[in-house]
Amino acid sequence: MEARSSSSAAAVPPPLSIPSSSDQCVWADASPLLAAACRDLEDGELVHGENFSLFAAMSALEIMDPKMDSGIERSRYNSIDEAIEDGVAPIPLSLDRTLDVQRSIDVMDHLFSCEATWHKGHTLAQTVFTCIYLMRMERTSSHAVLNSFCRILRATCNAVISAVSTARTHEEEDLFTMSFGLPLRDEGDDKCLSILNSVEEIISRQLRACKAQALSKKKTLEGLESLQDNPDLEEDYCRALLCRLRFRKVLTLISCSIMLKNT
Repeated sequence: MEARSSSSAAAVPPPLSIPSSSDQCVWADASPLLAAACRDLEDGELVHGENFSLFAAMSALEIMDPKMDSGIERSRYNSIDEAIEDGVAPIPLSLDRTLDVQRSIDVMDHLFSCEATWHKGHTLAQTVFTCIYLMRMERTSSHAVLNSFCRILRATCNAVISAVSTARTHEEEDLFTMSFGLPLRDEGDDKCLSILNSVEEIISRQLRACKAQALSKKKTLEGLESLQDNPDLEEDYCRALLCRLRFRKVLTLISCSIMLKNT
């Protein structure tokens, strides 16, 4: 009995602590207020504002519902800076250059997936901007591939929101356009396409050099620095990066052309 009681006691999760306040946000414990309001409510009663409607209630968020409450699964980090200090989202992604390219491709694929989920009606905060690289874009300035991809992704999201908002034909379940203060714009974003083109050209030259090397059977690439350390994988990694960068560029051009037609 003692063993069971001690194990059950150990299984009880510790109470949630309030994160420390900073210059950008101030945290306060609202639990006493919520508890007092709940005690005053009778069965069937509802606390709501003056402009409440049953139609709006259909899209209301339900606290403590894992499908709707994004804060129910608490992260072990209270801030982005704390996560970065703990080694999350490193730059470079790895000191091993081959592994760095592999992880860059993984990040691109993950962001494509997040973007598609956003298009299905989820929020930017729960999809695209779960990536710390997008939240701290300046950290990627030394990583040309990742920086160009993240910049043009952010510009694409902004273009899609502008086009959909201008058309005024959507509902929240179609596409959630609220950004909640997320950094959708920054200085230099107007040059994101030219930056991506520059990176694409560098990798294209690398791919052409790999093909020429295969024909001449040379062991090293002359005049070019390889993307990673395994010569046998260089051509495949060049193709993988180019496929993703070019697809990213096409999506951006489509989004921008829609916006131009709307204006």
